[in-house]
Amino acid sequence: MGCGSVTRKRQESPVAEMHYSKRELLTLMRRTGYTELAEEAERVLPDPVDADQLAAFAQAHGVNRDDIVSEMGGSP
Repeated sequence: MGCGSVTRKRQESPVAEMHYSKRELLTLMRRTGYTELAEEAERVLPDPVDADQLAAFAQAHGVNRDDIVSEMGGSP
C-alpha cells in the first residue's frame, strides 16, 4: 500500500423542503386582514406551497413574517 491520498466524494445531506397547505395559508391571510393578498395567492400559488415560493410571493407583495406575526397579536 502506498501513501497516496484517497479522495472521497462528499455526499450532500438531504434537506427536507418545507411545504405549506395553500388552504391554511389562505385562512391565515384572511384572518390577519390580508384578504386581497389571499385572493391573489389563491389564484397564483400552487398547492402545496413550498417555502421558497411563499417567500417570493410575500416579498413581491411587501409582506414579511414579522408583519403576519404582528397582525396575529404577537411580537416578532
